[in-house]
Amino acid sequence: MNAPVRILGLDFFQGTAMEAVHIARNGGLIVAPSGPGLATLPDDEVYQKSLASADVCLLDSGLLAWLWELRHHRKLSRLSGYYFLEEFLKISEIAQPGASLWIAPNTEAATHTRQWLEREKNIIVPPEAWYVAPQYGAGVVADEALLNLIRGQQPRFVFIGVGGGPQEKLGGWLKARLDYQPAILCTGAAIGFLTGEQARIPHWADRARLGWFFRCLQNPRKFVPRYWQARKLVSLYRRWGEEAPRK
Repeated sequence: MNAPVRILGLDFFQGTAMEAVHIARNGGLIVAPSGPGLATLPDDEVYQKSLASADVCLLDSGLLAWLWELRHHRKLSRLSGYYFLEEFLKISEIAQPGASLWIAPNTEAATHTRQWLEREKNIIVPPEAWYVAPQYGAGVVADEALLNLIRGQQPRFVFIGVGGGPQEKLGGWLKARLDYQPAILCTGAAIGFLTGEQARIPHWADRARLGWFFRCLQNPRKFVPRYWQARKLVSLYRRWGEEAPRK
């Protein structure tokens, strides 16, 4: 495993999926910020601080990796949240009773994920270990009901899949308030790629940094405008490089 590489004030993990899994299974905050999310860094101090507090920050954005490589003339080790989660779900501890708690954006997603885990992974997650998140607003993301649920159940693994931005803020908020250190995995839509709820992304496309393209093909009205926002990373990186961007 190589030393992390600093881009836009964040230390991005440089290593294999197995190395990242080994770190994460021992606890901590794991994030995989997307390009559109990173483009908001100058305007969202809470988001920026949440990412900076992570124990593992995965370089999910192919665009940001490419910008760094263009400037430094060498390849980076990019690890997507999708591939990381796929590998993480292979560890045996997740299937142990009470080991995990899952946070979903809605009831339909929770049901779909629960059925997939049982069918494909033989992971049985009881109803009390599912939490349907409310609509989190801008700024600080706080959820006392969820915090109390985690404190009561003491899961080893907390999977947050409510979408980029709010989920990292929620993960950082939880990490700062829990009196033990579970693995808090903020991998957003990655579980949807695995279950088929979102666009299935072939491994070759993920390695080629084309996951965004498959999502845009599946739902262009939703994802084309979103990924168009990632273009701001170009000027952001040119200006700030390794430094944390400011307004």
